[in-house]
Amino acid sequence: MTGIAQLLTDLESRGIILFLEGGEMRYRSPRNALTDADRVQLRAQRAAIVTWLQAREAGKALRAVKGRPGPLTPSVAQEMWWRFAGPPEEGKPIALNIGMAGTFRDTDAKAVTAAIAQLMARHEALLVSFRADGETLTAFSKPAEAFAIEQESAPDAATADRSAQEFCTRLNPILGEWLTRAKVIALPDGRVTAAISSAHMIADAASRNIVMDELRDILEGRALAPASTSYNDYSLAERDLLAGPQGRDLIDYWRDWYDRQPALTAPVDGTPLLWGTGARIVRNFSIPGRVLDSARALARQLKVTPFLVYLTIFAITMARWSGRARFPLRVLGDKRTSMELTGTVGLMFCADAVEIHAEPDADFETVLRGIVAEYDATLARRIPTLHFYAPQMVRPGVEAAGYPNRIPAVFNYYAVGTAREKAERAGSDIGATAPWPPRITELPPQIWPRVSSPVFLHLMDYGDAASASLHFYERVLGKTDQDAFTALLLQVFTETLAA
Repeated sequence: MTGIAQLLTDLESRGIILFLEGGEMRYRSPRNALTDADRVQLRAQRAAIVTWLQAREAGKALRAVKGRPGPLTPSVAQEMWWRFAGPPEEGKPIALNIGMAGTFRDTDAKAVTAAIAQLMARHEALLVSFRADGETLTAFSKPAEAFAIEQESAPDAATADRSAQEFCTRLNPILGEWLTRAKVIALPDGRVTAAISSAHMIADAASRNIVMDELRDILEGRALAPASTSYNDYSLAERDLLAGPQGRDLIDYWRDWYDRQPALTAPVDGTPLLWGTGARIVRNFSIPGRVLDSARALARQLKVTPFLVYLTIFAITMARWSGRARFPLRVLGDKRTSMELTGTVGLMFCADAVEIHAEPDADFETVLRGIVAEYDATLARRIPTLHFYAPQMVRPGVEAAGYPNRIPAVFNYYAVGTAREKAERAGSDIGATAPWPPRITELPPQIWPRVSSPVFLHLMDYGDAASASLHFYERVLGKTDQDAFTALLLQVFTETLAA
C-alpha cells in the first residue's frame, strides 16, 4: 500500500478520520487518540495528504453526478474512443463491436422485430451517429422510426447462430450512417433469434445485458423498469465536473501518481514495457467449471468477489515474471455505480489504474488484501479513462495523443450474460471434462494499428466455464518472455485453485 494510503488506513483503524474543510486538513478522533508521533507525520506530509483528500472529494463528486439535460454531445469517453479506434485504420484487424444475440421461444419474428424497435426508441445512445470536422466530433440522433431491422429465415439453430455471429462481426463505422444494426432470424420450430450489433463507440458489455434483459421482458409481457439516466445526460454532467476545479484535482492527482510509477522491462529481452502498435500475439484457453468453483469457494472464504481472486492471480504472475514487487496495472471496470445508472446504455466502461504490491514472500491473502486496499483507493478517486490511455489523459488534449503509456499490463474480468441466461446454463456440463492445465491455442499474429499494452488478460466468466484470452505486444515481448508468462499464469492458477 502506498505511504499516504497506509498512513490514513492506520489512523482510521484507531478512529482518526481526516477530511478537508475550506481546503484545510482537519480530523475527528476519540479523545487523545492522536499521538505526538502522528502529529509529526501529518505535518510532514500535509501537502500530499491534502492532494489525496482533494482527489477523494473529487472522485466522490464524480460518482454522485445525476446527469443534466442538454444538447446531444459526444462523451469524453467517446472522444477518446474515436481517436483510438476510428479512421483511417478502423476495423483492423477486427471490428470492435458489442454483439447482442439471443434466441426466444413462444414468439414470432413480428413480435421480436417490434420489441427491438421499442428498445431502439427507448435508448437514444443506440441511435447516435457522429460527424468529424478536423479534431471536433459532433453527435446526432437518428430517428427511431428510420431504423431498419433485417429479416431472415434459417433451417436450424446452428445456421441461425452462425448467421447472428457473422452479422455481429461486421464493421459499424464510427462515422457511418448507423452505428447499430439488427437482424431477426426465424426458425422453423417457432423460435426466433435476435441479433443486434452496436459499435463499441456507443455501447459496452453491460449495455448488452441491459438490452437483452429488456428484450426478454417485452417478449414475456413484463413491464420495463423506469428508464435510467440517459447516457447523454450522464455524460454532460460528467463533462461539467471534469472541466471544473475538481476535475483538475483528479487530473493532477493521477499525473503525479503516474510519474511515481516504476518502468518495467521484459525479463529476458530487457525491452521497456511501453505500449505501441504492431503485431499482437493472442493465446486462448478455457477454464473448466471445477476451477471456477474453486475460485468462488476461495472468494467466499476470503469474503471478496471472484474478480478479486483472479486479479490477485494475475498480479502475482506479473510480480514473479517481472521480478518486481511493485508496479501498476490497468483494470477494466464499469461506471454504473448508482441506482440511477443501472439501466444506462452507452459507453460506460472505464479503466482504473491500480498500484500493485506483491512481495515474493507474501502469501496469497496478504497480496489480495493489499490489492483490495489499493483498488478501493483507486475507485474512490476514479477518473474516466479508457485502457489504452495513460491515466492523465482523461480529456483529449490534456496530453498529446502519443504520450507514452508505461503501465505494463491490463486485466479485464467480465461475468458474461444476464442473471436469467446464467440460470438457464446452471447445471450445464460444458467444460466439465476440459483438461487442466488447459490446451493453449495461439492465433496467427495480428497487426494492430491501435496501441496495445505489453500484456493483456481478458477473462470471460460464463458461470459454468470461462474463456481466457492472453495478449502480448510482440515488439516488446519475445517468445521466451511470452512462454514464461503463460506458464507462470497457469502455475499460479493451479497453486491457488484446486484443479
